Amino acid sequence: MAEWGAGLAVVAFAIPIALFPFAPQLHRGEFEVSVLDVGQGDSIFLVSPGGKTMLIDGGGQAGAEAISGARSGPDTGEDIVSPYLWSRGIKKIEIVALTHAHHDHLDGLHAVLTNFRVGELWIGRDEETPAFLALLGEARARGTKIVQQVRGRDFGWDGVETHVLWPADISEVTKPSNDNSLVMAMDDGVVNFLLPGDIEKKVENELVAEGAPLKADFLKVPHHGSKTSSTDAFVAAVAPRFAVVSVGDGNQFGHPVDSVVERYASAGVRFLRTDRDGEVTALTDGKTLTVQTFAERHPQ
Repeated sequence: MAEWGAGLAVVAFAIPIALFPFAPQLHRGEFEVSVLDVGQGDSIFLVSPGGKTMLIDGGGQAGAEAISGARSGPDTGEDIVSPYLWSRGIKKIEIVALTHAHHDHLDGLHAVLTNFRVGELWIGRDEETPAFLALLGEARARGTKIVQQVRGRDFGWDGVETHVLWPADISEVTKPSNDNSLVMAMDDGVVNFLLPGDIEKKVENELVAEGAPLKADFLKVPHHGSKTSSTDAFVAAVAPRFAVVSVGDGNQFGHPVDSVVERYASAGVRFLRTDRDGEVTALTDGKTLTVQTFAERHPQ
């Protein structure tokens, strides 16, 4: 439910934090990956051991897009993601990454660009849709550098090794697709994270077949636990200790589907879901991995 996790950072509390210079609440010396509770969508907040920040996707709700400056429904970026970041004392985000141009990943980023100083906007496949182009236009207008990522790029990010595994092709397409998702593997030298956006079976199978470095201690479950993803071969190749699925409470798609939940359970994976557990935070100090949920931190 939205009241779990990020949803508890209400606007009334967040506004003072946004206006006054409180020090950011970060776990210095640790790498943090927090899967936020944004309902049926994705938004992941990352902090490097040195305190640099990254946001992957901003959530959003289909049918709640902005039309002529007005919204037809809730604004996940304004109502959930921004208050969460303000509650952490965040005013600047070094990197915002959009995995792909579907509304449940993209729409909330408009508010993020408005409310925070964003250094770079990372994109993968060039998905030439009105929503995608509008986001890029807004980023350019605000002086945010646009960086296109493609398979094969490996680089350090303030103590975290980052490997771009997908997309293989960044040429222009006219329709957004789950299989265009930006896929990143990240590690601090000991603990590995796999953040695969919404890739489906076709890309999962290709990554497995080519021997991509998929093995990870912590996995953000692809495509919200849909039957289109999390094949047996993919789950076996990743072999995660923890898998987190970002889903909305009682969503119309039935995500995560029972067969996917059972697949992870059969593999001995601790399976967490934002609709029941709220925000899920993973922390590693380069030696151990600790994973805790909002529900565990705030038992009822």
